[in-house]
Amino acid sequence: MLANAVFTVGVVLVVAGVAGWIVAGFLNRGGSGGAVPQPGEIWWATVPYRDGEGEKRRPALVLGGDGRSYTILKITSQDKRDRHDHLEIPTRTWDRRATYNSFLDLSAPFQLNRLDFANRAGVVDPATWQRVARQHRVGMPVPAGPRSSPVRVLSTLAFVAGLLALCAGTVIPWVDRFSDEVKTAAAGDMPLHDAGVTASDRGESGRAYDSTLNGVHFTDSTGFWVGCEGRPSAVTFALDGRFKRFTGTAGLDAVAPKDVVVKLVVEVDGRTAATVTVSRTASAPVELDVTSARTLTLSALRTKGTCANATRPYGAVGDALLRQ
Repeated sequence: MLANAVFTVGVVLVVAGVAGWIVAGFLNRGGSGGAVPQPGEIWWATVPYRDGEGEKRRPALVLGGDGRSYTILKITSQDKRDRHDHLEIPTRTWDRRATYNSFLDLSAPFQLNRLDFANRAGVVDPATWQRVARQHRVGMPVPAGPRSSPVRVLSTLAFVAGLLALCAGTVIPWVDRFSDEVKTAAAGDMPLHDAGVTASDRGESGRAYDSTLNGVHFTDSTGFWVGCEGRPSAVTFALDGRFKRFTGTAGLDAVAPKDVVVKLVVEVDGRTAATVTVSRTASAPVELDVTSARTLTLSALRTKGTCANATRPYGAVGDALLRQ
């Protein structure tokens, strides 16, 4: 069914979107998530010490690069106010948790390869970038603000598409039902459950249900309870002489036990008009002349099998219509 397929696709897309966001978050914490360092950005990177003995993971300002090799200036948290070759920069522009400023080493750029970069921290402030550009060759800076990774963008699109599909999968059955009702009204026909119940020994008999009878799905059925204690269960509808024919497919819904067999008697104005035997694996068409009839009664009795508790009627007449 189209609605079920659309709903399933929606669930898959929503789950994929959520999973993608989780993966993107993991990549942003532990790696670059596919992003490429750009001029003016501050990245956490593995930067060697000036004397070449060892290295340290620290923030670094990207001056430029070609995708493989990058020129950077290292950033330190140590107080370098007394050094003319260091520039104090506002840390909170790229690290909101910071409580103090950092210092950018202007003296000597370092060359790093792509694998030396871990994850992006943010973008340097414009004043600092102008000062750096006066002393070093730099590339064109990227706009300030966070950049979304491709994984996160695709995950967002999948999540939104999934939500739309879920909504569509939920709405389609209602649209189908409305369309069926419009067609029925235009043709002058009426579902049996809309005819009005004048008598019933079970309150749920005669109501509209969505049912599956002998493997065939009916979105608009009229349900009827089955008598399991040796006495039929009956429901009577008011026709008031308005209709000429009654049509439908009688059977037992999937809620009925598999071994139950039921005799269904259809009465028109108190007289037997049709008798059919139905089960989970056997349904029966019903077509009767109800011209000028005042009432129609469905009377159902178990003849084989064992009944069990149920929250809805065992029996149903799929596409039960009163035709003018």
